[in-house]
Amino acid sequence: MSVAVHAPETSVKTRYIFIVGASRSGTTLMRRTLNRSDQIAICRENHFLGHWLASEGARHKFRQFGDLSNDANARRLVDYIYSGAFAKSSAFRGVSSQWHWLTAHVDQAEFLRRLLASERSARALFTLLMQVYAEYRGGSILGEKTPAHVRYVPTLLDWYPDGRIIHMLRDPRATFVSELHRRKKQAVTTPYKQLRRIGFLFKLFILAQTTLAWAESASRYFKYRQRYPDRYTLMKFEDLVTHPERNIRRLCDFLGADFQASMLRQHVVSQGFQHGQIGFDAQAADRWKTLIDPWIDRWFVFWFGKYLRELGYLDGRNGAQP
Repeated sequence: MSVAVHAPETSVKTRYIFIVGASRSGTTLMRRTLNRSDQIAICRENHFLGHWLASEGARHKFRQFGDLSNDANARRLVDYIYSGAFAKSSAFRGVSSQWHWLTAHVDQAEFLRRLLASERSARALFTLLMQVYAEYRGGSILGEKTPAHVRYVPTLLDWYPDGRIIHMLRDPRATFVSELHRRKKQAVTTPYKQLRRIGFLFKLFILAQTTLAWAESASRYFKYRQRYPDRYTLMKFEDLVTHPERNIRRLCDFLGADFQASMLRQHVVSQGFQHGQIGFDAQAADRWKTLIDPWIDRWFVFWFGKYLRELGYLDGRNGAQP
């Protein structure tokens, strides 16, 4: 059932948090950790700026409606989102989860009113998407989690000068094992449904996918850390799950938010090995070692040895801080 969400009238400058990284790197865990705070409201994946396939990004699809300063265009766009046409716009994947939340929880007429009262730009629409979620939850620090937005960090920090980026990174070997496990359980989209029937090709596809995504994520980290030293930080998955309190406190200092003990109370919901577990799964840092094929282990070391050493993944610690 849809409900109206009204914006509080305020002149206080809002802060924004964006969580990015490759798939299976801990972005969902980070979102849930921060959302345990009563100050923070980070919405779900939306792929607004873009997808790993650029044409699958919401912003790309919304361009068909033209200049939003035209009332008719803005109305057609909102109807496109709420009518279900947007949800059916891709033959490869379902629409990202935040759009389902929006149409289920925010009244269409209210969302349109808010859009018409805004500056009517892509940035304004993206901001509104985050605002209505934060107002629903009661958080004063807004944000969103879309792993593929790692490609759009410059845009995010240009649009939101007071924003902060959390880049999640995980050992690619662990990422591969986790992604393979998840896709075997949830092969519900193209091409996973077709490839799962051919075990070796399925594994090769996941390997290629993980290799390309991790390469891009890691290379962007080494670039962004130099370019945005004060507004961008890395959080390794292994550090988060093995020493959560220490690393969450550090992160809160970076974000300008209060550390709250509630952030340490987690319920594992991602489709990994410990689905349903209470608390942080510290064993996830090393579990891949008993599950990975030796040749796949060697594959990642061959291609990413330099990165793995610099990130602490080849020194016996797997990135976890002592």
